Amino acid sequence: MRRYISRAMPLLIAALVGVGASSTVAAANASDDQGIIKTRMQGIQHSVLIDLSFSDGKGVAVGFGGLIAESEDAGKTWKAVDHGKTDLALLAVAKRGAHSIAVGQLGAIMTKSDGEEWQLVEGVTTERLFGVSVNSSGLAVAVGEFGAVWKSNDGGKSWTAARPDWAQYADANTFGTGEPNMYAVTVNDAGVVTIAGEFGALFRSMDGAETWEPVRLIKAKEPTIFSVYIAEEGQGNSYAVGQSGEMLISADGGNNWTRKTFPTDANFLGVTASPNGHVVVTGMRIMVRSQNDGQSWTRIIEDDTVTDWYKGVDTEGQSGRILAAGHSGRIIEIGGS
Repeated sequence: MRRYISRAMPLLIAALVGVGASSTVAAANASDDQGIIKTRMQGIQHSVLIDLSFSDGKGVAVGFGGLIAESEDAGKTWKAVDHGKTDLALLAVAKRGAHSIAVGQLGAIMTKSDGEEWQLVEGVTTERLFGVSVNSSGLAVAVGEFGAVWKSNDGGKSWTAARPDWAQYADANTFGTGEPNMYAVTVNDAGVVTIAGEFGALFRSMDGAETWEPVRLIKAKEPTIFSVYIAEEGQGNSYAVGQSGEMLISADGGNNWTRKTFPTDANFLGVTASPNGHVVVTGMRIMVRSQNDGQSWTRIIEDDTVTDWYKGVDTEGQSGRILAAGHSGRIIEIGGS
């Protein structure tokens, strides 16, 4: 039986519309950072950007009302796309090579190949999709509410269900844990897929979303994971972040995880890292970063990072610059070391 009200979903949605209790954080092992934010897209008051993604010097950002913005210069400038295909909220986007995929409300899926226009993919699902990832060969995985997992082998043009047998992994002591909302997904070029979400669930597939194994089991009292970053081999730590300051760090590409106690009750919403050890975590009235691959952390106290929210965050691969998208349709760049 499906839960009509998810425990984690209201927390995420509340954060994205700017509603929620104020939160506090203390800097861990370092002082606060200031003077490192550059505004790359100003946005407008009632506009919202949820996610962004980069590949080969090009960027895509998506948000409410079907909003799509693109960058051709590694995120320095952005231009809204008048695609006219949907006005549903787009909640996640992934770009890799020639493939761009956006997903969102009521199962909205949009795809684009370089040099072509955005296309709406219809008839896949009506489930709200919270996350998507694609690799350079076109293997894509989208995740969403009630344990939804969908797989594409052609860059998002067609999809098949690929959800784990959630009932097998449910917390036997708690009703309602058999269909955890899934918020985060990564797909690497070897076809290794990592998904994460409600009740601290973190699962992996080594065969392109054909079969699944739990990395962290579903436990009713575990914080929800909203975002996962998996480092390429030899390029530093991997990170998972989420509800009430949840932060997990992996030194082996996501096979084993250690919890870092972070002094905050704020919801972390996004995480990314660059090969030089610069890590940025976004959230609700909070943004933190590390310049030494997670050994120490500082708050970013500048502009609106402590009064509003940013969610989507990604590293522009060619330059290593980190950008984030959020409230009022804003895109900012967070300076490195």
